[in-house]
Amino acid sequence: MKSVLFVTLALAFSSPALAADQPSKTSQHMQAMADKLNDPKAQAAMVGGLDAMIAALMDIRVDGIAKALEPLNGGKKIKVKGDTLRDIAAKDDRDFDKKLHKGTKTMVAGVGAMSSAMAAMMPALEEAMEKMDAEMEKVADKLPETR
Repeated sequence: MKSVLFVTLALAFSSPALAADQPSKTSQHMQAMADKLNDPKAQAAMVGGLDAMIAALMDIRVDGIAKALEPLNGGKKIKVKGDTLRDIAAKDDRDFDKKLHKGTKTMVAGVGAMSSAMAAMMPALEEAMEKMDAEMEKVADKLPETR
C-alpha cells in the first residue's frame, strides 16, 4: 500500500515537470505560427499582398462618400471632384506612398514579434488557466445557483 501511495505521489509531483518539457499542442502551434510570421520570405509575401490591397483601397474615388457626408457638413458641398483617397492623403506629402509601404513593412514585422512573444508566454498562460480551472472546481459547489 505504501508503495502505491509513493508511486502516486511521485507521479503527481513529477507530471508538471514532465509537462513543462513537452509543450502543449497550442504552444507548438503558436511557435510554428511565430516562426512563419518571422520568416523574411513570408513577411515579404504578406507585405506584397497588403500593399496590393491598400493600393486598391487608396484608389477608391471619394465623390460618393463626400456627397453622403454633405448633410453632416451643414449641407456645404465637399470639393473632391474625381479625387481618390490617395489624392487626398498624398496632397501635402509627396512621400506618402513610400511612408505607407514602410508602415506596412513595420506592421508585418511587429505582428511577427508579437506572435513570438505570445508563443513564449503560452506555457505560462496555460499554467495559469489550469490553476484557475482547479480553483473554480474547488468553489463551484459553493456558488449560488442561477436560473
